[in-house]
Amino acid sequence: MVETRRSATLALVGLPNSGKSTLLNTLVGEKLAAVSQMPQTTRARILGIVNRGPVQLAFLDTPGVHLARHALNQRMLHHVDMALDEADLLLWVVDAAGFLGPGERELAKRLKGARQPVYLILNKLDLVSRGTLLEKIAAYKDLLAFREIVPVSAKLGQNLEPLWTLLERDAPAGEWAHGDETFTDQTERSMATEFIREKVLRKTREEVPHGVAVEIRTWIEAGAEDYPEDGPEGGTFIEAEIVVERSGHRKILLGSGGEMIRDIRQSAQRELKKLLQRPVRLALHIKVEEGWRDRPEQLDKFHL
Repeated sequence: MVETRRSATLALVGLPNSGKSTLLNTLVGEKLAAVSQMPQTTRARILGIVNRGPVQLAFLDTPGVHLARHALNQRMLHHVDMALDEADLLLWVVDAAGFLGPGERELAKRLKGARQPVYLILNKLDLVSRGTLLEKIAAYKDLLAFREIVPVSAKLGQNLEPLWTLLERDAPAGEWAHGDETFTDQTERSMATEFIREKVLRKTREEVPHGVAVEIRTWIEAGAEDYPEDGPEGGTFIEAEIVVERSGHRKILLGSGGEMIRDIRQSAQRELKKLLQRPVRLALHIKVEEGWRDRPEQLDKFHL
């Protein structure tokens, strides 16, 4: 007997640093989204697809819900709105070790009016005691009526099977929206861009704020006529531009004697080699574009 196919689109929503991107990467089993300790690392909607038997689950990672101070932030929140409209099920990802504050309460009001079922995913289970976890569950239950509440540790992959069971159970009957072999709609170039930016955020931390963007300027495969003579055999040559808002940020990224930018390049190059499964030579340049976060033409250029 052939099992009835089911399919669901699920939006991962929450405040910055709740662990949405880590959860997406863990569920899909591939690194699709950039991850760092800095808030607002995710800037656009990222799709990750998992097929489990007759069920296809399409997860949408979204930017953290925050106060919009720039045109960039407004576009980020627009990606959240689009994901909420598109989704069949909503997964509200919360930092279980964090504080239930005004941001969570505002998001709860918004989700209370949603047409879709809302699941509370209490992430970072590994960082809290059982007593604290029970207190968090009790506090959040007062905010809105959840379909289910599931504590997990996205980082360690803990307690994910109960979540899978619930999502497979609640996925509506219907044909799959994506092909059997599709696991994301991200291109290699877009993922490379995000992984380079991730390394900038991780290496510089608070020194360089979120006025950083990355653009791939050159992408040449081995065998092409213009492939560099010193490029790795059978590999890829990538040239990228890191854009910052201030000359002071450029100095920080360069570091003493160019040490910081070398460190970023080497770390990103290793990440890209894993992504592409072939040798990579990465060249990085830094450019200052004052106020780019409030300029629509610049946001369009960076596909934001």
